[in-house]
Amino acid sequence: MEANAELPGILISCYYHKTVKGENIIRHHAFAYQLSGKLIVRGEQETVIFEPGDFRFNVRNQLARFIKQPEQGEAFRSLSLQFDEEVLREFAAEHRLVPENKPNTPPSFKLKKHPLLQNFMNALQQSLPYFEAGNRELVKLKLKEALVILLKVQPELKDLLFDFDPPGKINLKAFMEQNFRYNLSIARLAFLCGRSISGFKRDFFNAYNTTPAKWLQAKRLEEAYYLLKQKQIRPTDVCTEVGLENLSHFSFIFKKHFGCTPAQIFKS
Repeated sequence: MEANAELPGILISCYYHKTVKGENIIRHHAFAYQLSGKLIVRGEQETVIFEPGDFRFNVRNQLARFIKQPEQGEAFRSLSLQFDEEVLREFAAEHRLVPENKPNTPPSFKLKKHPLLQNFMNALQQSLPYFEAGNRELVKLKLKEALVILLKVQPELKDLLFDFDPPGKINLKAFMEQNFRYNLSIARLAFLCGRSISGFKRDFFNAYNTTPAKWLQAKRLEEAYYLLKQKQIRPTDVCTEVGLENLSHFSFIFKKHFGCTPAQIFKS
């Protein structure tokens, strides 16, 4: 089972028996420690593998695919602290912190191994039971302690942590061609492209002469055909790879579009 990843705070992720694959938009900056098992995070440009003992930083408003793998009879276990905007704004005001640059980083990257980080995570593991009641003030103190330590170890994190600007307006076509495989709502796509929903739909139609929903379905089906035919990837894996969650729905729309099932293309 896994703790709810939607709520900022102190979370532990744990899978005992099977590898878990998925995709996500990272909603909050997070500082995490890999306790056991392996985490593989694939972004637009690179793939990063986190082994036991690695510290990582997750960057908000970024898209990533992940694989969580139990290893050698041990569960996948990861401990993380997620920083909500309220805590970050409060900390920035208290310490007069202002970002100076806009770094280009992968969705998740390794932090330097440092005794301060290790000691913090060791102590946090011992005190986890005290956070189970959802004591917001206690959690906030721990999050601020983590921020002090992170900035001591890697001061450049300031430019990521305290940049509160929403995503700026970007090239819509370039974004869509690169990220059509992610199963995101129109509202989320619009936000990541730096547009209102109405602005996103208008610019999308001007770029593609069709609606986002129709374009996404056609694009995903074309990609699915390629993966089945040329890469010989199984239909179940292709379904997830192209951003479709339901295998039966995938098979239905695939057959309607191409006149044959994904299994038939895979076997041909």
